[in-house]
Amino acid sequence: MGLFSIFKRKKPKPDLEFENYAQEVMADFQRNDFLGKAAEAGHKAKAAVKEMQYDKAWGFYQEQKSFYMQHANRSGFTANQVLALDASVHEDMANILRLENKHEVALVNIVYWILAGVDRPIKRHQQKLKSYFNRCKLKNTELPEAERIIATNKKLPEFTLAKSIVSEWVSRG
Repeated sequence: MGLFSIFKRKKPKPDLEFENYAQEVMADFQRNDFLGKAAEAGHKAKAAVKEMQYDKAWGFYQEQKSFYMQHANRSGFTANQVLALDASVHEDMANILRLENKHEVALVNIVYWILAGVDRPIKRHQQKLKSYFNRCKLKNTELPEAERIIATNKKLPEFTLAKSIVSEWVSRG
């Protein structure tokens, strides 16, 4: 031991209790990182759409929705927050249906997506509604009427509501 050895830094001993706790927290986070898992499923879905593997993409979008619901459940979301999160995936799902020429079902998904965001509208809502609505070539329902119906539905925006709205338009011809 030299004269200056008192200035040498001693390596602190690892706090094993903290290390174990940190490992537990990280493991719990990886198990319950539902938003990260949802994002990963969304990326896989978009890649499958590019490869024209629509059934595979649809499955990944369903998986994404499931992870979103697990996140919402874990985080204590309100019913409106849950439906808005769920509906956010339906824009992409409508795109798959559009590519498969299933325009009426695609419109249902777009209407659901818009209904869930009726309290915080974005410009893309109007653009998508117009595009998907026009693809259906409905003769007895005009776009302004459809916009009004969507805007006046302030109740919980369930998928069945969107389906019944579009069914009404389709039944008119």
